[in-house]
Amino acid sequence: MYTAPTATRASSLNALKLAQAQSLLSDFGLDAWLIVVRETSERPDPTLRFLVELDFTWTTYFLVTRDWAGALVATFDAPDLVQLGLFDEVRTYKEGSRAALIAMLEERKPGRIGINYSTHDALADGLTAGLRDQLAETLAGTPFAGRLVGAGPFVGAFRGVKLPEERAAIARAVEETEAMFDRVRSALRLGMTARQIASAFHAEAERAGVRTAWPIHHCPTVTVGPRAPVGHVGPGEEALEPGCLVHMDFGIVRGGYCSDLQRVWYAAGPEGGAPEPVRRAYATMVEAIDLAAKRLVPGAVGWEVDQAVRDHLGSRGFPEYAHALGHHLGRAVHDGGGVLGPRWERYGDEPFEKVRLGSVYTLEPSIQLEGHGLVALEEDVVVGARGGEFLSRFPRELPILRLS
Repeated sequence: MYTAPTATRASSLNALKLAQAQSLLSDFGLDAWLIVVRETSERPDPTLRFLVELDFTWTTYFLVTRDWAGALVATFDAPDLVQLGLFDEVRTYKEGSRAALIAMLEERKPGRIGINYSTHDALADGLTAGLRDQLAETLAGTPFAGRLVGAGPFVGAFRGVKLPEERAAIARAVEETEAMFDRVRSALRLGMTARQIASAFHAEAERAGVRTAWPIHHCPTVTVGPRAPVGHVGPGEEALEPGCLVHMDFGIVRGGYCSDLQRVWYAAGPEGGAPEPVRRAYATMVEAIDLAAKRLVPGAVGWEVDQAVRDHLGSRGFPEYAHALGHHLGRAVHDGGGVLGPRWERYGDEPFEKVRLGSVYTLEPSIQLEGHGLVALEEDVVVGARGGEFLSRFPRELPILRLS
């Protein structure tokens, strides 16, 4: 059974992303992109929500070529998809999809067909092992079986290069998050614990009607003083005292797009200001982020940007950080293909990806300062022709808290 072709594609961000996908295919040597999903409420493909905000129960196929986009869907999953008006054609099947899928491919005759699996990019690895086997079995005996290739680099660019509308959505989330930091800062009092500070951020998100950008257990991560654990950990009972650092890592999701910011403040003691080691570490953070932003030009290689920052910290006598300098930011807090990170085994091929115009990255070097705690900033930037352009405020002076 076939539905009538759509006369005009719906005007929406989903339609713009679909058009972007079509424009990117030739850059990666692909003739088509095939997304295969099922039971998406439990096993979503991370790329699907860029096109549709619907769930599908039975095996569903989305085929995107350079000048056409269609879907093959089980009958009961079809009506809402048809109503979107996004695809040139929506076809349905009742008993099985094999004949209809092969017919669709035979009509379009694609050569290289990208499918969503990747050994290094988690968000390009949406095709389950079972579905990949099922697809291979479905296409067995046809010329298309030998034309399937991993779409990882293509998906990385599709997610990573943000359209103007996406960049505006991220900027709104960043601005709102900055205001939340301001309000929490005004509410701080001596004796507050890291857990209570985290609760203040949770209250901000609840009042705004947004969710946190990563699991609420450690969003925000709050590090108070030199003895608090550092990493993706929930807040503890360390109390805010005169003469200690308080560091927070927090983000929200607004309009489907994320923010991700880190701020560090110093609670002044009787001396009224921060000690020289803290001031020097903070100044080094500012220098490092400025350096990274200048290096973040189209065509730069991720690991090289990261290495420049590591070298700078080393020249100031600080140890290297145990994480990447930065990551893509978008619909997911860790979005897009590639990372601004070192050539470590855990990052696979991601550090070798080149920076692309219009991508949005975090820049987040850190220093674990002995006797004081974590000194780290995280800024959100968009890649412009001459480097990273700040979406966040980038506080260049260490904020001093004078608390009672």
